Amino acid sequence: MFQLGIRKKITYGFYLLLIITVGSAILTFAIVKRVERQVTFGEVIEDFFNTTLEVRRFEKNYFLYRQEKDFQENQLYWLKIRDIFENNSSALHLVVSSADIQRLAHVITAYNEYMGRLHEYDQRIGHKNESSISSNQLRGLEHLEEQVRSSGKELTEFGEKTRDTVKQKIKLLLKTTQNILLASMLCLFVAALAIAAFLGRRVVSSLKMLEGYTKIISQGDFVEITVGEGEQEIRSLLTAFNRMTKELQIRQHQLVQSEKLAALGTLLSGVAHELNNPLSNISTSAQILSEEIEEGDAEFKKNLITQIETQADKARDIVKTLLEFSRIKEFKKAKLLLKKLVEETILLVRGHAPDNVIISVEIPEDLTIIADKQRMQQVLLNLIKNGIDAIQDNGHIWISASDTGYYSSYNGVEILIEDDGPGIEAEQLKKIFDPFFTTKDVGKGSGLGLFIVHDIIEWHGGSITVDSRTGLGTTFIIWLPETQQES
Repeated sequence: MFQLGIRKKITYGFYLLLIITVGSAILTFAIVKRVERQVTFGEVIEDFFNTTLEVRRFEKNYFLYRQEKDFQENQLYWLKIRDIFENNSSALHLVVSSADIQRLAHVITAYNEYMGRLHEYDQRIGHKNESSISSNQLRGLEHLEEQVRSSGKELTEFGEKTRDTVKQKIKLLLKTTQNILLASMLCLFVAALAIAAFLGRRVVSSLKMLEGYTKIISQGDFVEITVGEGEQEIRSLLTAFNRMTKELQIRQHQLVQSEKLAALGTLLSGVAHELNNPLSNISTSAQILSEEIEEGDAEFKKNLITQIETQADKARDIVKTLLEFSRIKEFKKAKLLLKKLVEETILLVRGHAPDNVIISVEIPEDLTIIADKQRMQQVLLNLIKNGIDAIQDNGHIWISASDTGYYSSYNGVEILIEDDGPGIEAEQLKKIFDPFFTTKDVGKGSGLGLFIVHDIIEWHGGSITVDSRTGLGTTFIIWLPETQQES
């Protein structure tokens, strides 16, 4: 199925809004031009109406006083009416029908004709006395006056009617313009809302999904987003996000491994010392056995051989633990005996601890955790080593653990690693898990140990906190959930 990209959708949406805007502007402009023409024509009709009133005024004066000047004024205004009609006949077709225009032309001509005949009639009988005018002449005079009045009234009514028609048309055009503007605004609002909703639904939902995955990744769970179908830009963004997640996962594993190797480098001298004791015992027992090989005390020889085997096993365990810790492995959870794991870790770090540093373990034999052995060993190693560095030549480290399900609704295992060193200041305590932050002297710490410890614990779905008071020591508290699945 063909999918439009966000860029094309925005472009098409912009074109739609542009078409609506330009269309409404063109319609409004056309109507405004019509209003302008109607206003101009209305001025002409108003002039026509006012002129007819002047014609009627001088007509009335002429009827009353029969003065020549009133007739001449009447004729001048009639000429103006005729000129207005002839010069605006095409515009009149937009307002009145052709029949009405023809009727108006006839009335204008007839009015002038009746007024001229009345004037001529007055000229003929004007020198006679009123008593000498016959009844027929009076009736003819009255008939002409009636015709003039009738045609004049028709002119006035036409002007008034046409003026009102033009006003109604102007009002209608203005109302239409208002409706077009309102409709355009409504269309623009609906179109903009539809475009925003259409684009926002996909873009905002994708961004919210990315925000959710970002929170998950910030907790150490490197999940992969399902790209699926949709806009090309969103799919490209999700694909790039997945690449970034994989790269972060690789870089974090490399960081953990590099920190582990750095710890190994520090521990090698202590491990070499630990290996030296069983090897020395093996060598001594072997020399004694070679000297007593001809003697017949079999029980003594068996004891020497047993010592050699015991010390060899001890050396083997040290080397095995060292190799397991240094080997690169995928993250894999399994059920582990916590006490055994702690003792194996202490075996690695024992040679690094001064003789006056005591490490005590108080963990039930059957207490288990579900964890990645190598990563959890790295956590214990870093925390124990930090305790040794803190107390320096003389002190005590306690490692204890218990099942929190016995006294809390949060089922899991709580591990405490305590030391009686100088403690950590309150200002430094807030930043202790930040990357590259260290309280050690320059060159003696990378500042990544506790940062990686924090990440590893979060990978297991647990949490780690620290409690420290200056001069009284430091306690690291690890909580691991009991309901983790083995992988």
